[in-house]
Amino acid sequence: MLYRNNLKSREFGKESPQNSSPKRATIALGQGASEEAHFEANSTMPKTDSSGCFGINIISLPCVDMREGPSEKSQVVSQALFGEAVEVLKKQKTWFFIKTSDHYTGWIREGIVAKERPLRADLEVSRLQAHVYAQPDTVFGPLMTLPFGAPLERVSADERWHQVLLPDGRSAFIQKGDTEPEPFDLAPFSQKFLGLPYTWGGRCSFGFDCSGFIQMLFARMGVALPRDARQQVHCGSVIEPRLLGDLIFWGHSSGDIRHVGMLLDGERFIHTSARENKPYLRISQLSDPEWNGSGFYAYRCARRIDVQTSNSERHSATDRADQTARLLH
Repeated sequence: MLYRNNLKSREFGKESPQNSSPKRATIALGQGASEEAHFEANSTMPKTDSSGCFGINIISLPCVDMREGPSEKSQVVSQALFGEAVEVLKKQKTWFFIKTSDHYTGWIREGIVAKERPLRADLEVSRLQAHVYAQPDTVFGPLMTLPFGAPLERVSADERWHQVLLPDGRSAFIQKGDTEPEPFDLAPFSQKFLGLPYTWGGRCSFGFDCSGFIQMLFARMGVALPRDARQQVHCGSVIEPRLLGDLIFWGHSSGDIRHVGMLLDGERFIHTSARENKPYLRISQLSDPEWNGSGFYAYRCARRIDVQTSNSERHSATDRADQTARLLH
């Protein structure tokens, strides 16, 4: 079910401009603050026939900003990711109104979804960024650059290259070293993203927002968290933060959650925020003046999600293309 709220700026209590539309479909608000960041144009735009576009489509660009309204001047609300199945709900001129697998809705430009079958997802990008090429040679430059976790369907392979199929049906090549799986260990895994820029609405390794980063971490453990901090605060059980993986939330009140981070130990937590003049993903301490509960945020609480017994919907990071049924409910 989608929830609708008056749009408030996620910039730490600041109200959004008065000319913002009063409604948007959302699960929750509370992603922290940042300026807009735009990562849509990092590839050659595939040609897509917009006729018959309604229904389930697959995102064919690395990362696409979803906007509150059908305009580049409209606020970013989230992102749709490469290989993700999205439902096209309506069209307005050159814009599509879509719903993603985590039930967020927003507007994207026409021509960046492909009406193809879902990817088989044999591989995924294991680096923070990886180039994909039109032919198995780097000298001609990349076709596009994909973020961490982007799913790919393997066609064939040799000693160095995987030949893969892209969502729009094109054949491409990626180097094997960019898809080598790594053992998962939550603490070091989370820290491989340190230094990435804070990105309003970000869901990928081009730049996360606070709740998008937490959502990605738990997805790697098979738990599908809601998109925003204000909804994530209702997951799990209330605890005193002390263990790796505990989630810490900040806000102006229990009903106005604005930020989330994940505990690494009894004192340190990892998060991304534009506060403290540090607009990047970083490690902070619970005792820091900004985060000890007596700073800008008057409210702080913590939750623990039991990954082994969580009733949350479970999926792997390479399942985006197989979530068609989930989009329709």
